[in-house]
Amino acid sequence: MNSGFIEAFAQIIREKRVDKNTLVETIKASLVSAAKRKLGANAEVRVHLDEAKGALEIFRVFKVVDEVEDESFEITLEEAKELDEGAEVGSEVTVPLPIEEFGRNAIQTAKQVLMQKVREAERERIYEDYKDKVGSIVTGTVRQVDRGNILVNLGRAEAYLPQREQIRKERYNQGDTIRACIIDVDNEAKGPQIILSRTSESFLKKLFEQEVPEIFDGDVEIK
Repeated sequence: MNSGFIEAFAQIIREKRVDKNTLVETIKASLVSAAKRKLGANAEVRVHLDEAKGALEIFRVFKVVDEVEDESFEITLEEAKELDEGAEVGSEVTVPLPIEEFGRNAIQTAKQVLMQKVREAERERIYEDYKDKVGSIVTGTVRQVDRGNILVNLGRAEAYLPQREQIRKERYNQGDTIRACIIDVDNEAKGPQIILSRTSESFLKKLFEQEVPEIFDGDVEIK
């Protein structure tokens, strides 16, 4: 099960271009969260991920005390010595936990947390990639047309071309190539973050600059 778990995350790295360190930390955090759902919020849980071997280990950590006040993370010296002969008051002992102990629902919860983190990381990547491209013309492929609004595939991201930003009487179908200008990159949007326009002054100016060399060179100015 460990190997399949690791392979699934490796695939996410390849497909989503998510930072590897970010993903590793997310794996650990999501599994700790899943373990605490079963063991209790006060339980001390640690995750060790050996990427080279594809091994995933989860440990429950207990603090050795004279008198136990909270069984979720404390253990008596007598009990601790059964696990580790070198244990002493104030030290820690660890107990390995099989992933299967959490049950299918807990593992599914961990995966859901991970995918949410992946989506957040991907949104941040898109924002960083495109925030400085406002005013630039991009070329994409029409992915979907819904009530006149167009979803555009830019290759590394999806963009939104609202009906109000389209030229009247233009019609597009799925698979058509389309050029438009980026007018906004919204990091708070729930849907596509990149907003396009084919009617803005920026689009028309950039289009002329590309088509008429004199405008690009500055010999002719659009006012």
